[in-house]
Amino acid sequence: MDLSEKPRNDVRTNLKAVFWFLLFNFILSVCLGYAYIVFMPGIEGPRSSLFVHGALVSNTAMVYVALFILFAVFSQGIRKTSLLMGLMVAVVTFLHMLNVLDIIIFRIFRYHINSMVLTLVFTEGARDSLHIGVGTVLTYAAGIGGIVALEIWLARVSSGILAFMPITNRAVAASLVLSLVFIAADKTAYAVADLYNVRDVTRYNKLFPLYQRATVKHFMRRHFGFKTDPKDTLVVKHRGNTLVYPREPLVRKPVSKLPNILWIVVDAWRFDMLKEEVAPNILRFSQEALVFSNHYSGGNATRFGVFTLVYGVYGTYWQSFLAEGQSPVLLDELMKLGYDFRIISSSQLTNPEFRRTAFVKLGPYITDTLPGTMADERDPELAKTFITWLDRRDAKKPFYAFLFFDAPHGPYIYQDEFEKFKPSNKTPNYVTAGKKEAGPLFNSYRNAIFFDDSLTGKILDEVKKRGLMENTIILITGDHGEEFYETGFWGHTSAFSAYQAKVSFVLYIPGRGHEVIDYPTSHLDVAPTFLKLLGYSTPAGAYSQGTDMLDPAGHVYTVVSGWNEAAIIDPLHTIVMPTESYMAGSTEVRWTDSYRLVDNENAVISEKQGAILEVMKEMSVFLR
Repeated sequence: MDLSEKPRNDVRTNLKAVFWFLLFNFILSVCLGYAYIVFMPGIEGPRSSLFVHGALVSNTAMVYVALFILFAVFSQGIRKTSLLMGLMVAVVTFLHMLNVLDIIIFRIFRYHINSMVLTLVFTEGARDSLHIGVGTVLTYAAGIGGIVALEIWLARVSSGILAFMPITNRAVAASLVLSLVFIAADKTAYAVADLYNVRDVTRYNKLFPLYQRATVKHFMRRHFGFKTDPKDTLVVKHRGNTLVYPREPLVRKPVSKLPNILWIVVDAWRFDMLKEEVAPNILRFSQEALVFSNHYSGGNATRFGVFTLVYGVYGTYWQSFLAEGQSPVLLDELMKLGYDFRIISSSQLTNPEFRRTAFVKLGPYITDTLPGTMADERDPELAKTFITWLDRRDAKKPFYAFLFFDAPHGPYIYQDEFEKFKPSNKTPNYVTAGKKEAGPLFNSYRNAIFFDDSLTGKILDEVKKRGLMENTIILITGDHGEEFYETGFWGHTSAFSAYQAKVSFVLYIPGRGHEVIDYPTSHLDVAPTFLKLLGYSTPAGAYSQGTDMLDPAGHVYTVVSGWNEAAIIDPLHTIVMPTESYMAGSTEVRWTDSYRLVDNENAVISEKQGAILEVMKEMSVFLR
């Protein structure tokens, strides 16, 4: 079929009009998209520059290939050229309006349109907390007016003289193939950069809205044995940086003696599992320590729970810190103070990528390939490895140790002698598992905690035996919770209910004594608390979104992050808002205690406008 024939209002003429109209708009979108590059400071070096420009063209091409296919289909049924072009003008103008709005938001907040933005803008009372200004509105309106006029003119030109220019199906097909090749090249380039840890590329993976990252790490590890640890990857020197972290240098007054620091993290150890029948050893130890009974993790998944614990910043920063290989301020300062380090994990720290985030500078001190295949073998090896290290280490230096037990993570593995709660299920079928299976699985979960509690007890006994209690701060907590349909959800990462977001938290400070603290606290508070105990006086806001846990003021609300959502949780309400553009508009408001949906959602959102705006600002405060 040759598109060079000239009948008016037929499929071939309409296809040519669609082609030319979208081609001009593709160029316009690339020009608009260049604003993201302009507003993103620190893009330096040939790799970074080449990637961001290529990604801009590729990302835009994906949108316009989809639009061409869509309107090519429409042209089969809409034979009237004017009607087809009117529809295209409406759709493309709307997309440009969103693009311009997103550019404005990115310039201010360094992230794209998401549910938080929509909630803040389109609910009653938004003007009270977000002062947009008349000038901003008029400028935006003028810009959109100009785009509308341009689109109408482009539609006329595309459906007029250009629709009758000689162009063949082969030329249209070649354009589409070229676009697909460009997209494939971009995705391949990113996948290779991600595989080899080329940060000059990966740090810009969220520069453009809807950009889809491509990764082959799991495939390469599984099928080709490819090693992706930092020591095996290509490290590229760079000058650019997307982060401002910390925002100012830390200031410290020396303390009389630097304490040892021991962190014990039990996977999925939720808030109501610090009890005699489940965790007798830790409970006994907690009677000498501070027990935070209203404590939230910073995430409903391991990735964000551990990240917020070590960094003290929202889990929404995960991708930026991962792309930069940015180490946490707390551990950086401990390195400056001469601490001895030991990181021991029952599960490998390559996924989630803690070797490239939290412990990026501590590779030589990590042991995460313990003997055994499952937690029932590895968790005891973890305890043994740490105790052996205590005997061999240089006792003249203070130490920081991070121990990560894995047994209570599904499928809840433990040794047979710890089969206390019955009936249990150690081999669940996650395809068919439902509420009927919740009871046995919950028993297996409790047995796994009981198992790790015994190992924690051995570690604490060894610390006491060596006389280290007088100068060791000990933290015992979970990375997230675990739910068994108490509020209608399963496991973790599926909701922000108390059963998934709240964790047990015990903090032993020599000489402090025992106290049960019931004001709200969070994993975000851990880094500021420890730095203050070490003599640092720099305000926590310079490096964290947490506060001192020992300050009774606590939090009005806390933020818990997930894969593509974040929850603002206060004693009454939990506002769940997606943080990714593709999920924008699916905000939920729930009662915090029952996690049931509220009836007056808009009224609650209107009331919480101030908190929503504050969280939005905090999500970009460490970005350039």
